[in-house]
This record gives sequence, structure tokens and C-alpha cells, in this order.
Amino acid sequence: MELLAELSSFCSRNAEPIIIGGDFNILRYANERNKPHGLNRFSSLFNFLIGFYELKEIIMTGGLFTWSNNQEDPILEKLDRVLVSKDWEEMFPTVIVKRLPREISDHNPLILSSGLQKPKIPIQFKFELSWLHNPDFLEAVEKIWAKPCNTRTSLDKIQRKLKLIKQYFKGWGFSLQEELRKQRKLISEKLTNLESFEDLGDLFARQVREIM
Repeated sequence: MELLAELSSFCSRNAEPIIIGGDFNILRYANERNKPHGLNRFSSLFNFLIGFYELKEIIMTGGLFTWSNNQEDPILEKLDRVLVSKDWEEMFPTVIVKRLPREISDHNPLILSSGLQKPKIPIQFKFELSWLHNPDFLEAVEKIWAKPCNTRTSLDKIQRKLKLIKQYFKGWGFSLQEELRKQRKLISEKLTNLESFEDLGDLFARQVREIM
């Protein structure tokens, strides 16, 4: 398999800390598939290379599988993963990988976090074209522009009004984005719950088959 040959070549010639992630399209263990007969000869070779080059798979949270064929009785598999070398893990000992819900693709996106805190970025004003389609936008602009403004010249008046508009919409835009983030988070949580139910349902069915 070309992917495994490329993996071996990359690891053998690289002396730097290693992190490799993505869709490997290979199962490592039988429990990474919700139905039987998922392992093949490449699975053993994949595990051999991981052990030989002393790589470690970062444990994934948020679910069991990362791919679905999206059928009524779905096949679920864990095909996506993140592998790191020991020296990379020593640099980022609190690294985590979280599974996000599937939205468009048949694969779940994975997000990797080093666990290090990012510096806070101050809020900056940024005009969004989508505001033009918001029914409250033009009304707010008209109200701000119509307010009396005592300045010496017409140019000063225009600059003052533009500054007031910028100040207002800086907060307005932030509130709008926060509301959109809340809506996206709610939708994401619903998708996550549905996928968790799907994972657990297939896990229960697999255990029943094993008992019988």
C-alpha cells in the first residue's frame, strides 16, 4: 500500500518531532468497525510501523468512529487518527484530539488542541457584507447618522458620525457573531448526540451478536 510505504519513508528520514494526521483508510483493531470483517493484512503492517517507529496515537474523545457510509443500517469505522512521536508528545504533553459531528462529508472532522492557552486577541472592527441583508442594519445606521453632532466643519461632522457608527457596530457585530456561535453550538451538540446514539446503538448490537 502506497500510504504505508510513504509513512515508513517519512519516518525513517525525519529526525524532527513528528505529527501525522488524517484519513489513513485503515483499521487498527476489530473494534474500530461496527460490523465484522474489517481487518486485513494492511492492519497488521500499519500497527507494525507504528510500533517500529515508536509512534503513539492520540486518544480521540467525542465518539468511537470517524466515517460512515450514511446508509439506513450504516457501516461505521475509525479511519481518521493522529499519530505523534515521543519527542513531539513531550513538547505538548496535554495534547487532545476531539471528534466533531459530520455535517457534509462522510468523515467526522477531528480537531487537535495542544492544550496551551492562546493569547487573547482584542476585538477589532470588521465590516461584514452579510450585515447588509440584516433588516436591523440600515435602521441602526439611519438612527446614528440622524443624531445631532456639534462640530466645527462638515468634514469633522462626517468623521465623527463614521466613528460613532464604527463604535456601535463593533459591539453589534460581536453580539451577532456570538448569537450565531450559540446557534452553531446548539446544532453541533444535537448532531453529536445523534452520532453518539448511533455509536452506542451499534456497539450494543455488536455485543448482542457476540453473546449469541
